[in-house]
Amino acid sequence: MAEHPIYRNALNAIQVGVEDFNDRSPPRLSSAVRNLTAGILLLCKEKLRRLSPEDEILIWKQISPSLDDDGKVVFEGSGKTTVDVSEIISRFKSLDIELDASLLQRITGVRNRVEHHHVEDVGQIRGAFADGLLFLSKFMPKHLDVDPQDEIEEDAWSLLVEEKEVEDRLRDECRASYAQIGGPKPLTDAIEREGCPECSSQLIRQTQPNNTNPFDACWACRACGHTGSNQEWLGRILPSFFAGASFLAAKDGGPDPLDTCPDCNEEAYVYEEEMCLACGFKLKPRECAVCSVPLGLDEY
Repeated sequence: MAEHPIYRNALNAIQVGVEDFNDRSPPRLSSAVRNLTAGILLLCKEKLRRLSPEDEILIWKQISPSLDDDGKVVFEGSGKTTVDVSEIISRFKSLDIELDASLLQRITGVRNRVEHHHVEDVGQIRGAFADGLLFLSKFMPKHLDVDPQDEIEEDAWSLLVEEKEVEDRLRDECRASYAQIGGPKPLTDAIEREGCPECSSQLIRQTQPNNTNPFDACWACRACGHTGSNQEWLGRILPSFFAGASFLAAKDGGPDPLDTCPDCNEEAYVYEEEMCLACGFKLKPRECAVCSVPLGLDEY
């Protein structure tokens, strides 16, 4: 079977991205993450193309019904725009196809930041390439029936592996700085998954490794150098961490899992934990002096 242009363009974009990354100059670093992300998204579209019943219908952003000559309802792509990241995730989900959405969003999140900020440090980009290798290693065998090591040129694959090994070692060192920290598990889960609020890198360390109180922690990004208190850091990353749960709650008419803390004013009060993960505030049981109804967060 002839190789489809979408698939070939995907591999070419990844190859060019690796070459740009290897150059290490700021302009080429920006190009590197754009090309890597473009290649990964094209591979996702290639999967949708292969699943399409006809005319590559699943890769198009707008799908419109019409009638064929026999009066049968058919669907056609309209416009010139193909699916974006959120639509790719949505279509994979509706087709019940496994996709590491958080990993894909993390890679594209770095791409989005690079497009709006001048990047000089390779450390800010390395994480996207490490995550890219992980995505390719899971996605291509499972959904495209190929081994990425066989499809991507040897030099490019070797560089991806090398950068992932460096990134993994640095991430392990960073995690060790807060391995003994106390507090609720979603706090460190958010740190690990969302990373730096400035550059999205997951190279996040605690500046005082002996500290065991998360609400006294000072966090620092080894990639871009951004530092912040636990209050500032968690206040910025928790809305993204809970975005999926908040969307489902709104869709199903349920309560939002996250709210604004009345003590620190950060959007970091987690109802399931009954506390603010930014400052540690806990709502003390109180009743209305008139009717004795328990007071909630809004009334506090």
